[in-house]
Amino acid sequence: MRPLVTAVIAAIEAAAAAAVGIAAVIVPALVLWAVTFSLAAEPATVFGGAAATWALAHFAPLTLVLAPEMALSLGMPPAELTFGLSLAPLGVTLITVLLAVRSGSRLSARGGAGGAGVLGGALGFGGAALIIAQLAAPFLTWPVGQTAAVAGLVYGIPAGLAFLVGAAREDHPWWRASVRAVQRRVEQWGWPGSAALPVRSAEVFRLTGATLAALIGLAAVAVTVALIAGYSGIVALTQHLQLDPLGSALLFLVQLALLPIALLWGMAWLIGPGFAVGSGSSVTPFETLLGPMPALPIFGAIPQGWDALGGLAPTLVVLTGVGVAIVLGRRSEVRRASWPVALTIPVLAAVMVGLAVAGLSVLATGALGPDRLAEAGPSPWVVGGFAAAELGVGLLLGTAAARIDAGRLRAAIPDGVPDSLRGLIGGDRADEQLTEPLDEALRGLHPEERTAAFAAEVDLALDLARAPEPEPYPAEGVGTEDFETEDFETEDFETEDFETEDFETEDFETEDFETEDFETQVRDTEALEAQDFEPEALEAAGVDATDVNADEADAAEADAAELDAAASETEALRAYEWNDTVDLTPDAPQERSGWRWPRPGR
Repeated sequence: MRPLVTAVIAAIEAAAAAAVGIAAVIVPALVLWAVTFSLAAEPATVFGGAAATWALAHFAPLTLVLAPEMALSLGMPPAELTFGLSLAPLGVTLITVLLAVRSGSRLSARGGAGGAGVLGGALGFGGAALIIAQLAAPFLTWPVGQTAAVAGLVYGIPAGLAFLVGAAREDHPWWRASVRAVQRRVEQWGWPGSAALPVRSAEVFRLTGATLAALIGLAAVAVTVALIAGYSGIVALTQHLQLDPLGSALLFLVQLALLPIALLWGMAWLIGPGFAVGSGSSVTPFETLLGPMPALPIFGAIPQGWDALGGLAPTLVVLTGVGVAIVLGRRSEVRRASWPVALTIPVLAAVMVGLAVAGLSVLATGALGPDRLAEAGPSPWVVGGFAAAELGVGLLLGTAAARIDAGRLRAAIPDGVPDSLRGLIGGDRADEQLTEPLDEALRGLHPEERTAAFAAEVDLALDLARAPEPEPYPAEGVGTEDFETEDFETEDFETEDFETEDFETEDFETEDFETEDFETQVRDTEALEAQDFEPEALEAAGVDATDVNADEADAAEADAAELDAAASETEALRAYEWNDTVDLTPDAPQERSGWRWPRPGR
């Protein structure tokens, strides 16, 4: 019952998504009907027109009929005019797509039962679309059933893709089983590399998604620049319409719904083939040929051709591919793969991006009005082919650049080249930070006469670190008899052998001397205190206990001051240390990532 319940819930959610979309269209229509027309129009016409707009946003073409009076007002012969309208307002379509993606992502968390939810959501949205299509029937070119079916696909396809992406990301059992089945089939065909097929496929899809997102972002920047540059033309067209405040607000909403179309047209312009606004027109980076167009202010942002400089636009697309490949290639597993594999992945990604661009161009193509306006938008296959070629070149160049071993390039530079120029060649992040030897950094922090002494102290620290650790005594059973004072004569521990300068805090971090290494099993503090500092023993020896406590307090205060000074010096030294850890294990090399320990006399 779980898949059935999931499907029913998803169908209800899809119907709610359809209601949100139709509300986004019908609310402005009702405001226009009430304020501008004073409720003079027929309610069926108002609701039918709103439903037809929603259906057009879900790629159902409309057939409109203009009365002779309306045709005359548009500068056409005074006769009834019938024409088709198929250019979808993708802003309304985007509402459905986003809600579908959200639903598919949530359904992916339900595992295999989520597949039933995707199917149920498509059916639920199709059912809601069937009701809306009944209202829009006078304007529809397709039958009502076909309109509802296409609307269900508009919701179901994004939801299904989001469901698959979520399943692959979460590595669901059914997804893992499907991948293994594909691997076995590849092995049966005798193709090499079946074991690496999931990783290679993930890299292809990751590169495809990043490249497509970067291309859309570049198109968004281009459209923004065009709107700013054509601001004067947009304002002139808006003033020519002479609209009241409500009409200006509704015009803004209409153009907002058409903004995704402008984004896709801008993408086609950047790629090179451009787009058309009517038969015989052409808008490309090289030239702009236009005829009569609808009086929409957004058309005032159409740029003029750049002539010979028009090649800069496709160049930006190529550089976008280069940048994406370099950014993703530095952390990609494909960087360690063979050259044929590393070059095949960007080629496949470029082909997939080209197909995606062609599909998006189809959505932005259609009829915008009568006569010559029956053709508007880019040529899908031409734009997709150019996008695949340009991005393929960029991705290949970026992949090759990401695989170059910067260390070998630096090694091949002649010795006469300054170190500042050597640092311009990229590499690992740790290598980029090696800008100053440690002894020079210390020379700037401490007097020069301490350099040799510090080197000797470091050598001593390394020797002590390599010494074997003593076996710890058991925590229990250690009494005062194990620590007789005769075994610890003061002459065995002369202060000259353990000067404080021999134990720099840089080399003996607190993490190297955990308290667990000096537990009470080594020196039973309570037992020693009971033996040496009992009041009776002090009194028998003629020593005042108050003096002993005062001496202990003074010694503790002196130790705390010494530790604070050592910690301050450690922090100052760490400011010039770029590696987080030092390997102080026995037989470890005494070099750190490109710099050497300073030796006496250097």
